[in-house]
Amino acid sequence: MKFLINPNILIILSFLIPVNIYSQKKITGSDLITSTDLESYVSFLASPLLKGRKNGTPGLDIAQQYIVSNAKLLGLKPVNGTTWFQPYQVIRKCIDPVKSELRIASGEGDTVKIKENIYQLFPTDPSDISIEGEIVFAGYGLNREKYNYNDFEGITTEGKILLVMTRSPTTEDGNKYKFEGDDWSDVRSYSVKLRSLLFSKAKAILFVSDPKSGYSSFEEQEPGIAASLNSSMHLKGNEPKVFFLPGMMRILFISRNVADELLKGTGEDLAGLQKKIDHDLKPYSFNIPGRHISINIVTTSEEITLNNVAAYIEGSDPVLKNEFLIYSSHADHIGGSGNRINTGADDNATGCAALLSIAEAFQGLEKKPLRSIMFLWVSGEEIGLFGSEYYVNNPLIPLEQTVANINIDMIGRVKGIADTTADNPMTGLNEVFVITGNQSRELVNIAKDVDDEKELNFDYSLSGRNHHLQLFTRSDHYNFVKKDIPVLFFSTGLHTDYHSPRDVVEKIDFRKMERISEALFLIGYKVANLKSRPKVNNPYSKW
Repeated sequence: MKFLINPNILIILSFLIPVNIYSQKKITGSDLITSTDLESYVSFLASPLLKGRKNGTPGLDIAQQYIVSNAKLLGLKPVNGTTWFQPYQVIRKCIDPVKSELRIASGEGDTVKIKENIYQLFPTDPSDISIEGEIVFAGYGLNREKYNYNDFEGITTEGKILLVMTRSPTTEDGNKYKFEGDDWSDVRSYSVKLRSLLFSKAKAILFVSDPKSGYSSFEEQEPGIAASLNSSMHLKGNEPKVFFLPGMMRILFISRNVADELLKGTGEDLAGLQKKIDHDLKPYSFNIPGRHISINIVTTSEEITLNNVAAYIEGSDPVLKNEFLIYSSHADHIGGSGNRINTGADDNATGCAALLSIAEAFQGLEKKPLRSIMFLWVSGEEIGLFGSEYYVNNPLIPLEQTVANINIDMIGRVKGIADTTADNPMTGLNEVFVITGNQSRELVNIAKDVDDEKELNFDYSLSGRNHHLQLFTRSDHYNFVKKDIPVLFFSTGLHTDYHSPRDVVEKIDFRKMERISEALFLIGYKVANLKSRPKVNNPYSKW
């Protein structure tokens, strides 16, 4: 389904575009990259009015129109001839909330039909499900031999439907874990428990937010994830990317209301059970007598159109202008739910803004670089790198004419005390992560030369293909890597506000953004003016 944009919105956009390009005298290159412009771009792209720029929504359409409007004002040209857009189709699959239902039957023959949202964690692609069976309360779903704690001891789990709380035993206020090393976030706890749950041979797992977490539903706990969990997208013509193993049980997420309804008649509720478990540090697992549950999930599918945006500056050399350096950045984000909007200021309004400012810097040069420069704002990154995957398989200029890719994703934050954990590494005021597959020593050396000039301290510590965070495979540069195009990927890191409503404009350091954007302009300038393209001496095809 294609969303139409209200013409009045486009009129509003014209007033929101930075005006300094009309009033400033023409100066040279990177001097045109300013924190003021970057802040203006990011402020619009991360406005709550765009509802988090989710794929397939008007918010992303508006963001892309804004980018195109600025590209026109900067004098860029559409790569695709007369249009700035590269459309592609995806199949969106959703759980139908009207036809899907959960029923709880008691031994007396009474049936309660519940229409609250049910979220499917596994398989990762929503699918029709029909499950019924007896219910077992299995505490936190943990087996901790070190603490002589096993939620599965003394209960029959095979073929049952298990009710399991998130997290693990905590102090009375719910803020400190009692088992050493249990410091995962609420939403990730299910993956930590997956191994124990697989051994249970249960028919299905029903996760519920533990009462001490302060959440009563998955929508409250993780609105960004909840908004997208019951739907999935895949490129038309491709199979869905599904994490689900043969024989693996279904894993769903229900609300506290549903959990307490399941426990009705036992004399217990979830809060009371958690309090006893946490106080005594011993399980209180049991088969729930006289209760039977049936879950029916029905899905629907539709085809929607997404777009990449592409613009370019033509090179000055009559031969080398047919070769392109591509700057890329994803314009989409994860949307939100209700009043909790994930505006995605750092992820990735900063990258989109940087491309516009870098483009202005190239336009400010008295002589254009030898090679042409493409600016590619892709969509579909948050749902599987789809926009860049489509581009490399349907390039607007032949891939053999693409000399390198510089990808920008999240370059606006400075490390703070609350920002950094083992899974959320961050960079300081004068640092930026550079992630590369080391395909081209020449390209990396150019980056190091610019680092010396700008004194930014490029940090390559996350570059490894086997690094546990897997950042090498998690942004759009990876699709260029797979086509043996050398890449440099720049990011200031994964702060704890990542994919949350806390990723807002007020937390962006625009002076740091300016310095990074200047460095990326200089790297691109040097690459575009090489006598011969960067040599690829470690191609992905040989890995």
